[in-house]
Amino acid sequence: MEGLEGQYKKDDFRLDFIGIGAAKAGTTWLCDNLALHPDIYIPEKKELVYFNPTLIRMPGTPNPDYDKPVEWLHEFYKASEKRINGEFSVQYMQVEGTAQKIYDYNPNAKIIAMLRHPAEQVFSYWQYNIQRGVVSYKTLEAAIKGRPDLFNSTFYYQQLKPYYDLFPKENIGVFLFDDMIADRKTFFKSITDFLGVAPFYPESLEQKSNVTKKPKSVFLNRVIQGTRHFITKNGLEWIIPLLKGLGIVQLGTFIRDKANVTKIKNKPKLNIEQKNRLVDYYLSDIEELEKLIGRDLSKWKQKG
Repeated sequence: MEGLEGQYKKDDFRLDFIGIGAAKAGTTWLCDNLALHPDIYIPEKKELVYFNPTLIRMPGTPNPDYDKPVEWLHEFYKASEKRINGEFSVQYMQVEGTAQKIYDYNPNAKIIAMLRHPAEQVFSYWQYNIQRGVVSYKTLEAAIKGRPDLFNSTFYYQQLKPYYDLFPKENIGVFLFDDMIADRKTFFKSITDFLGVAPFYPESLEQKSNVTKKPKSVFLNRVIQGTRHFITKNGLEWIIPLLKGLGIVQLGTFIRDKANVTKIKNKPKLNIEQKNRLVDYYLSDIEELEKLIGRDLSKWKQKG
C-alpha cells in the first residue's frame, strides 16, 4: 500500500460511505432501500468489489478490479447529483487488506456493517452458495469442512478489528439483523441518522431482498458459476465485454438466478445440535465482538 494515498488528491470525488457486509445479514435489503433515498446515490450495479485484493469464492485468486485506477470506480457515479454516494460489497469485511485500502482511499468514509447470529448466517450462506453454484455440499458440516475459507465468514470480531484500528469509532456503524427484523422502520432510521441524511421510509421497507432459492439443477448452476471462475482464475477477464456484447453473460445470469431456481417450499432449518456446535465454535469471537462494538450479544451465546 506504499504511496497509495498519493494517488488520491484531496479535491477528488470520494465515496461517502461503504457497506462491508456481512453476507446474508440484510445488506441487500439495506442497499436496495438506501438507493431509493432522494439524498443518496448507489449505482445500479452492486458489489463493485473494488477494494478487496482477492476474491472470497476463489481462494488466492487476485481480484481483477483491485488494481484498476480509481477513475474506474468513480465512473459508476458519473450520473450522480446526490448529496452522498456509497456502495455495498460483502467481500470487504472478509478479505485481509481491504480495510487499509478503503482507509487510504478515504479516511473519512463511513463504514456500515450488518451482522447476523453467526450460526444462522453460516446456515443461510451455505444455502445461498448452493443456489449460486459456488458449492454443492449436501450438509452444512461438509460445507464448513470442505470450504472453511468460505464459511468462516462470521468471525466478526476478527473481520471488524482492522476497521476499528484505522477509522474513527464514530465512523463505523454496526447494525444487527435481529433489530431489523424486530422493527424495520426504526432500524432504517438508525441507518439514515448514522449517514446524516433526512429520515425516509420507502414502501419497500417491509419487503425482503435477495431471498435464497433452490436450484432446479445444481449441476447447471455449477457449470455457469464454474465458467465464470475459470475466466477470472486464468486472467481472461478481457473476454467478458465480448461475452456481454453477445448477450452470453446476461443469459448465464438469468439462467442461474431466475430460470434455474424455484422457491423453497420446506425451507431447511438449523437444528439444535448444529446451532450448539456453532455457538461453541464462535463463542470467543462473539465475546470479543461484544467489547469491540459495545453491544450485548447474549442471544448469540445461548444454546438450545
